[in-house]
Amino acid sequence: MRKASPVLLGAAALALALTAEQSAQAKTTAATMLDRLQIEDLVIEYYSQLGGEKGPDFGNEYTEDGVLVLGTREVKGRAAIKALYAGIKPADPSKPRVRMNVLVNNPRITVTGNTAHGEFIYTGVMVPDPAKAPEVHEQGREIDEFVKVNGEWKIKRRQIINDANAGFGAPPPAVAPKPAG
Repeated sequence: MRKASPVLLGAAALALALTAEQSAQAKTTAATMLDRLQIEDLVIEYYSQLGGEKGPDFGNEYTEDGVLVLGTREVKGRAAIKALYAGIKPADPSKPRVRMNVLVNNPRITVTGNTAHGEFIYTGVMVPDPAKAPEVHEQGREIDEFVKVNGEWKIKRRQIINDANAGFGAPPPAVAPKPAG
């Protein structure tokens, strides 16, 4: 009888471990696909407000007790989140608002019933002068927890990690924290 080589046994063990890990991760199914698309639409709509002339009207995307984490700052509750964004004013109100387009990429969304976990990469591109090339303003990641409320997805918790300039009061963590549970 021929003996299996240690390399072959190691490769087989690694393949089994990877297969088990992939099986443990939730897969998109026909039942969860619509939820994933609705969550992606929610995130895209959230960021599209940054490009408007009137400025953002954030907050409605959150649950009443939603949490927004920006570096070391934690804002709790829909009303407080709306107030935070309402306080963002243009540097010079006499000039048109600088347009910022936010590209949202690499969505990883796991739906489990009426809750979901999402991770995204975002890149903010500003056009301060239409005669010049756009400028990358910021780039980072976000880690979100979603919950379905009355058939509509809402943000329960959003952590925005600004990798480009750590403009939220703290340097970005070396590794994004994993959700509890």
